[in-house]
Amino acid sequence: MQLEDFIQKSSYFSLGHLPTEGFHPATSNLSDLARSDPDEAVRLIGRVDSDAVRTLRDAMDSIRKLSTEIHATLEQGSRVFISGCGATGRLALALESVFRSIHRGQPWENRVQGLMAGGDFALVKSVENFEDFPSYGERHLSDLGFTEGDLLIAVTEGGETPYVLGTVHGALAGSSRRPWFIFCNPTELLSSTVERSRVVLEHPGVNALCLSVGPMALSGSTRLQAATVQMLAVGMALTRNFSLLDLLIEELSRLDLASFITPFVEWESGVYRSGGNVLYRTSTFPIAVLTDTTERSPTFSLAPFEKSTWSGEACSWCYLSIPDARSPLESWERILNRKPIGLEWEEFGGKLGLQSILEFDFGKDAAEARSQRIRPKNQESIRIEGRTGTPHLDLVTGTLESSLESPLLLDPLGSQILVKIILNTLSLVVMGRMDRYEGNVMTWVRSSNGKLIDRTLRYLDRLIAQRGLPHPGRDSLIGMVFETQARIGSDEAVILRVLEWIKSEARSRP
Repeated sequence: MQLEDFIQKSSYFSLGHLPTEGFHPATSNLSDLARSDPDEAVRLIGRVDSDAVRTLRDAMDSIRKLSTEIHATLEQGSRVFISGCGATGRLALALESVFRSIHRGQPWENRVQGLMAGGDFALVKSVENFEDFPSYGERHLSDLGFTEGDLLIAVTEGGETPYVLGTVHGALAGSSRRPWFIFCNPTELLSSTVERSRVVLEHPGVNALCLSVGPMALSGSTRLQAATVQMLAVGMALTRNFSLLDLLIEELSRLDLASFITPFVEWESGVYRSGGNVLYRTSTFPIAVLTDTTERSPTFSLAPFEKSTWSGEACSWCYLSIPDARSPLESWERILNRKPIGLEWEEFGGKLGLQSILEFDFGKDAAEARSQRIRPKNQESIRIEGRTGTPHLDLVTGTLESSLESPLLLDPLGSQILVKIILNTLSLVVMGRMDRYEGNVMTWVRSSNGKLIDRTLRYLDRLIAQRGLPHPGRDSLIGMVFETQARIGSDEAVILRVLEWIKSEARSRP
């Protein structure tokens, strides 16, 4: 996005008033805890997770209604589409994968279709600005064959993502079945302050479901609590397993996740501090591992996953290997439980197409190939696996081994959600120890689209005030962000560089 475009449309991306963009009062010292007391950091995140999950109890009637409509659609031979962007896009693809695994070889196996902004390619690497265009959402839904009788479930944490809103408009035009719109900010607030949301929320043909969870453990990082709650809500509706909510609440209270996670937090952060890289190996949870590891890139300004043809300088801190997948295609089939679908749109020149997707290889040869790519850096492995038919999850490195037992691991959806929570917690505390956020402020957020540029400016406002620095004024600050973004390296933080700029100018004044 260009500076002039952002200034002209800045009010369109102004979202700081929404609770999901706020600062959780309980986690203001999260980065300090991650460094000094990682056990307590894990427990604190767990309390925030538990509070968020409990909010679903008030939404169960609506979730049951959604489930009734899903199964009426399926029983009539039509399809269910789940759309999302970023974290909710990965959520959509994960739920599709879970549904396919449950119904493998049965008539319903191909009846649920997930779609995300940027297509399947974006599961691995975010596509800059794609989410800003509602027309892309409509077009993508149409390309996947959405037709009369089909049902759309549109999922957006904030309730304002243009791509997701576009899929709603596409569903309204393409089917007489009322689409569902699921979001995590108060309905009245969205309707009164975000025009594009109001149009959908007040449409008589849309079922709106608010799952209000409040601020995230890390400000604005909706891949955490918001995505967990939405995945659980839509997942229960898909599987009709409504008892999963109480079981998850019970398990989050019972499990000692700190004892399970903290040794691996210290291990992984130690690998990075020594200049090494981490390879996550899994055969049982490939989409959960891929989701967490790829989401670290935009959240903490890490280099994204590299293709097998990569020959650049920066490489991702971590990577995925599926040891029993024999080829790139088979690795993707293990992740999605179907063949990947490329966006063969002319304007993207093949960048989002199938061939581009298959250049990301997570099969059995990925481990050695990546070890060669990243030399002279060392690669350390961590294995995360469920034991088939048992309620056990194992985490194993060359020096550590630990097992967790939970009945959630016997359920296809419950296991995915538990592993999501574990990996989110692990990566969040690791990144705190690596100084990739301050307090609970995403100081390393990547300003890759209008929404993230606005978030960058809001965080700068907060940090400028906390540091007692003179504020340069809104217009000057926007210019500083764009100028800094254009000249920094891939492993530098826009926010921190701008703060240094402001501090330097303050020192030079008489």
